[in-house]
Amino acid sequence: MAGEKIYEMLWDCEFCSSKKLLGKTHRHCPNCGAAQDPARRYFPSDFEKVAVEDHQYFGVDKTCPFCQTPNGAKATFCGNCGGSLDGAKDVLLRSDQVVGTTTDNIQSAKLDFQKQKSEQGPLKSSSPKEELAFANSKYIKAHPKTPKWVLWMLGSIGIGTIAFVCLGVFWTEKTNLKVTSQEWSRTIQINQFKPVSESSWCDSMPSSGYDVSRTSEIRSYNKVADGETCYTVRSDRGDGTYSEKESCSTNYRQEPVYDSKCYYKIDKWAPDRSVNAKGTASDKEPYWPTPTYKSCSGYQPSIGCEELGARSETYVIHFEENEGKTKGEKHDCDFDQKRWESFDRKTIYQTEKSVIFNYITCDSVKAVNGREN
Repeated sequence: MAGEKIYEMLWDCEFCSSKKLLGKTHRHCPNCGAAQDPARRYFPSDFEKVAVEDHQYFGVDKTCPFCQTPNGAKATFCGNCGGSLDGAKDVLLRSDQVVGTTTDNIQSAKLDFQKQKSEQGPLKSSSPKEELAFANSKYIKAHPKTPKWVLWMLGSIGIGTIAFVCLGVFWTEKTNLKVTSQEWSRTIQINQFKPVSESSWCDSMPSSGYDVSRTSEIRSYNKVADGETCYTVRSDRGDGTYSEKESCSTNYRQEPVYDSKCYYKIDKWAPDRSVNAKGTASDKEPYWPTPTYKSCSGYQPSIGCEELGARSETYVIHFEENEGKTKGEKHDCDFDQKRWESFDRKTIYQTEKSVIFNYITCDSVKAVNGREN
């Protein structure tokens, strides 16, 4: 952290238009005598800076509750109207600014104070780390060369896309369906005990692995300090002056950590093939296939031994729209077996359909009164 330097803020008189008056020296306008308005204080550019020598800081100015004139922190009575300053509130502070990232002026000062009043009230004091984090988030992340119209365009595209998707999901209409066919499928997987190629870090390789080969690969990364990024931060002190100091954050790089990776074979049960049975509702009822496989007896399986594995089943209804401009349009739905068996080809069904994306909601399919002739 470099040494802190103190400079005077600037302000513009709103009555006689005198500009770049000094925040600490000119408590009143030297041209017309108007009291200084703290909300019009702003940070000077580098070539306009006026250093404050041997400055004794007493605290943030207090706003007179009667005439709204700023007074020094030690004042007991208002220097403008003579009113008591008991319970007077501190003047609002400007947000911290990173030097070189933005140009300050009276307009930005006003906007800054309006935002504080509407969102969070007077700013609280913060630590140097918090100041730097705030400054970085406010000024550094937004690329200074990005035109505003680009940001508006990207924002509009994003909002428009979200709105279109939501419209497609929630804008639905009812449509009538008829069943054109009902299909089912049942599958049994066959596992085989066989050599399987695998890999792992050598310190965790199973002892039963064989045909081992080793390579050096990146296992993790270490976070290593790699210099600093420093910013000069301006902080409003609330008495017409501001401090300027350097805040630095450490840069880090990812340094790879290498280790030995082992590639090997291991004998284990693994999926080998599957057998399938399928049909329609007009065939016989769904059944499980009867696979032929090489079963082995004994505690320890040998290479080539087989066993029955996982089972899976699907039940699909093929629908066709029954009326309207989209009559004949097809849709498919998966159901469990019990629900699948409840459908028949003579009943008319109804469901919700997306107007934009043209898909039906299978969970909402239900029979309606009446049958197709």
